[in-house]
Amino acid sequence: MIRETMTLFRTESNKKGDRRGHWLHGIAAALFFLLAVGGCAPKLYNVNMRYEPTKVIQPAQTDGQKYSVTVASFSDQRKIDDTIVIGRVISSDGVPIPVLPKYVTPIDAVSGALRELMFKSGYLVSPEKPSWDLKESTIRPEWGTILVGGTIDELDVTCVESLTMKRYTAKARVTLTFADVQKKRIFYKVTSESRSSLDHIVFAVEMLESQINGVLSAAMEKAIEGPETIRRIREALK
Repeated sequence: MIRETMTLFRTESNKKGDRRGHWLHGIAAALFFLLAVGGCAPKLYNVNMRYEPTKVIQPAQTDGQKYSVTVASFSDQRKIDDTIVIGRVISSDGVPIPVLPKYVTPIDAVSGALRELMFKSGYLVSPEKPSWDLKESTIRPEWGTILVGGTIDELDVTCVESLTMKRYTAKARVTLTFADVQKKRIFYKVTSESRSSLDHIVFAVEMLESQINGVLSAAMEKAIEGPETIRRIREALK
């Protein structure tokens, strides 16, 4: 269709040979550009999900380096059809374009963020990445001293585009479950969440990444650095 349109306008330009022909040629070029851009709209966006500290992380006073902490894979409890999706970009014409994590699944990204945070907080984090159904009866003795698992309750980043502004919103809510491996006993659960919003004139995948990583990291930091969490871990390690 684009080729036929260009041919039509070139024919008109050759016939007239005047300013009108040049004007029509300019219109054809503009039309070609708009159609080409419209035909290249992405089918989806990929973002690199990872832990990004929102502040300076201080080592926890729990003797965590003396004992092995294992972080299990999280369970995705979001009420959505496709749990690989972590958000959407809604174009100015109302068409939603899904946002997916790059390289990893959402549960791997969340588990990896917690693992990285606990390492930075001074814990001896095991390289093991077991699956755990959050039941005491399924805790295995080879999982170290402290086992941490949990659920993804909310995890979403959205960008709504308009002609003059892009509005980014993000939210994350996770529930962490801590267990004493040797006693096969769950000793603490905590739910933590974080939300953010940003208005900007530019759309960029990097902004999607910054928003989703920011709320995920903040939610994890609130859970791990909370005074009650630290007290419970300290008691379990005695």
